Order: sequence, then structure tokens, then C-alpha cells
Amino acid sequence: MKNRFVVSVHDVAPSTAEASRRWVEILDSLRIKSSLLVVPGRWRGRDLRSNPSFVAWLKEVSANGHEVVLHGWEHASASARSASTTSTTRDRFGRLMARGCQEFWNLDEDDARALIERGVETLFDVGFDVRGFVAPGWLMSEGTHRALRASGLTYTCDHTRLIDLTSYRARRMLTTSQRPNSVLSVPGAIVTSAIAGVHVRTGRSFRIALHPEDLGSARLRNSNIAACQRAVTNGFESNTYFQAWYSLFGRHSIRSERS
Repeated sequence: MKNRFVVSVHDVAPSTAEASRRWVEILDSLRIKSSLLVVPGRWRGRDLRSNPSFVAWLKEVSANGHEVVLHGWEHASASARSASTTSTTRDRFGRLMARGCQEFWNLDEDDARALIERGVETLFDVGFDVRGFVAPGWLMSEGTHRALRASGLTYTCDHTRLIDLTSYRARRMLTTSQRPNSVLSVPGAIVTSAIAGVHVRTGRSFRIALHPEDLGSARLRNSNIAACQRAVTNGFESNTYFQAWYSLFGRHSIRSERS
């Protein structure tokens, strides 16, 4: 099996248009195709439907090999939107891991299904037939998992696995992710670079998560770029999420349907 790596650009939205474009330009210069995790609802005062120029850019880069993926709806948890002061252990963990963006962490199945359907429909209406879903912070409740299995989408993932939504089989594929605008930024860059290095040396497939705020720090930006370059130099194949899913699960599923 080929060694592969997936680069995902998170929080792609009209409000992060400049940073999203810059990351894609950098990846194009490295000949890497990415999965663009798009927030279709109103986030930071702007939404996808009301920004046709941003949609046009998404269509352009999608035609050039980058993949559009559903990344929640408004990228904010219900408690964050309502300024809730709940402090259960689960809430605290969600806030720690996703810093207020844990939109699907505490949802029941019906609420999760409604937001997923809304996101899929919005992306379809502006021209994208998406196949995958990545929750903000990779945090999903059991209700979200059930909603995804009935959604008709192809794949999802968490921090450590790529998950096939038909069989709900999973393959381990660790992701590296920086912590911008945090006291953990510097140690985080060191740790994630080390993780990427280990995976390259041992020939294990992995993922690199990029965020708009990473561009604001030379250390984080250069650490991520170096990890991408190291993978390419060592013969790793750049995949979008859908390409990785197809290689790991899709061919088997198609053979099973035909037999």
C-alpha cells in the first residue's frame, strides 16, 4: 500500500478568504492538493450564499483538484452562541479542544441531522456535491455519528482515524494540528513536527491540518510547510480526503457491489 498524506485547510469561509487563498497558493506551489473544510453558514458575520466571489474561487480551486468538504454549519457550539456558563466535564473538554467551535460535540441525532442536511443543501445549491464531513475540532457526539451514518455522505474522521460511513470501518491516520494564538504554539509546533517526522521515517500515512491563524506565525507556518515538503521529498502521495477514502475503502465497496 502506498504511503499517503492528506493536507486539510480548516475553517474555509468568506471571513477567512484571504488566509484560505494563501494556503491554497502555497500548497499549489508544492503540488499538493488539499481538502478544503468549508463553513457554509454565517460565521464571523458572513455566510457562503451571500458571497458569490468566494464561491467562484472555491469552484476554481475545486476544478484544479482541491476538494470541498462540509465543516459543520456555523462553526460554533450552541453554548458559545448563547454565552452559556455550563461547566460539565464534557463541556470543559470540548472548549479546551475546540475553543468554542465544538458545534457537534453535544448534539442529539435530530439536531445533528438538521445541521448536516442544512450544510449539504447549502453547498449543493452553490454548486458542490460534497462527499465528506469533518466536525469542528473533530469532536462529535454519538448522535452526530448516528446522523452521519444516515446522511448519504461517504466519510468522516476524528483526530486519529478516517471513517467509512457505509460500513463504519476505520483506518488509523493520525493528524497533526497546530495551536495558533496560544501559549502552546511553540511546543505544539515542535511536537507536531516530530510526529510528522516519525510518520515519514516509518512510512505510515498521516494528515496535516492547516488553519488560517497558522499563517500569522512564521514558526507555525514554516513548521507546516516543512512537514509537507518532508512528506513529498520522501515519496508520500498527496491525497485529498476523498482520494484517501477511495484507496482505503472505496475500491473494496465497489468490488462488493459488483460481486
